[in-house]
Amino acid sequence: MTSALATGRRTPKPRRIDDKMRFGLMWPNSPSPNVTSVEVAKRNPDVLDINSHITLAQTAERIGVDFVFFADGYTNHGLDNARVGHGEPCVSAPIWAPIVMAATEHLGVVTTMHARYLSPVVLARLGANLDVLSGGRWGWNIVPGAKGSEAKLFGLSDTIEHDERYQVVAETLEAVRALWGARGEPIKFDGKYYHLEGIPRGPYPVQESPVIFNAGVSPAGQEFIASSADYAFFAVVDDLAKVTATVRQLAEKTAAHGRDPREVNLAGSTGVVIARTSAEAAEKFAWIKDSLDMDAARGWARGFLAGSQTYQANFDQELDEAARKIGIAAGSRVLVGTAADIAEQLIEIHRVTGLRGFMLVNLLWAPEEVELLGDVFPILERAGVWETPESRGWSW
Repeated sequence: MTSALATGRRTPKPRRIDDKMRFGLMWPNSPSPNVTSVEVAKRNPDVLDINSHITLAQTAERIGVDFVFFADGYTNHGLDNARVGHGEPCVSAPIWAPIVMAATEHLGVVTTMHARYLSPVVLARLGANLDVLSGGRWGWNIVPGAKGSEAKLFGLSDTIEHDERYQVVAETLEAVRALWGARGEPIKFDGKYYHLEGIPRGPYPVQESPVIFNAGVSPAGQEFIASSADYAFFAVVDDLAKVTATVRQLAEKTAAHGRDPREVNLAGSTGVVIARTSAEAAEKFAWIKDSLDMDAARGWARGFLAGSQTYQANFDQELDEAARKIGIAAGSRVLVGTAADIAEQLIEIHRVTGLRGFMLVNLLWAPEEVELLGDVFPILERAGVWETPESRGWSW
């Protein structure tokens, strides 16, 4: 396969507004990013081996995945989590993403970069170079950066309330877009938080505006997504009524901003355990649940419950009960079974909630595990809810 990076391709990955499903793959950024289990970490490939990333990227593109998503952060989830390989070590999104870009030709590559920790000038420069490297396939998961341990690590003593974080995010994006739009001309940006003046260096993005992701589903987060983002990222919980409510709220807010509600797709994260037979998949999932390290799961759950209004609402229960859920796929619903079983469950979620976008979270992320997902997509195509990426111009 010849990559866009190798050929210098400059035709951006297009946006297309339709009702068909889109699929992302949560990229493995650590030995066990999605389960607090040392046994799972041991079973997965070496996350620091470049070849692991190359093989997985080519597998994802070949089977029909639209984009991959690099989560990122600056402090670990806790000593127990680090002990079991959950989120530690964690590869840096903008550093490792180019490996995936170089290994593929059409796959979208989304990197997380924090608004509070990096200047808009640095963010604009990193983003522009990533977009050029990929030939116009880069997406930015812009996040506020509100984790208390990270603020201390960066030496930030000021505190910003929840809703104001999204004001900072909105102005950061506005400033970055102004820098991208300079194209060799002087700019002067005067905002509440940033005051920038000068001529930023190229290169500039291949896309007019790279695809913007955000995980905020609080009222303030939804307002930012509805006005400025292209994808919302959130967990598909077991209670589908809550998912349906989120889908409807975002559609209403997007329309209120004068946009077609379909302009904002929703990347609902769903855990996946797939096998050739239903019994094998059930056995695999039982092994994963039995291997859960509860000390690490409690630590992960406390972090989510302390910093997220959404998690507080979704997991208002006794800590150990919440930890058993959050310790696997961060509390997302887990789809278990054969390709036919998984397809049936995805179609049901789509039918009940209106959700069109899915972020697949493989609890076991070896390429041969992800390869099994390739049998899901033809079933969705026959059901009329999915089209091959090639047939729709590799569109987001």
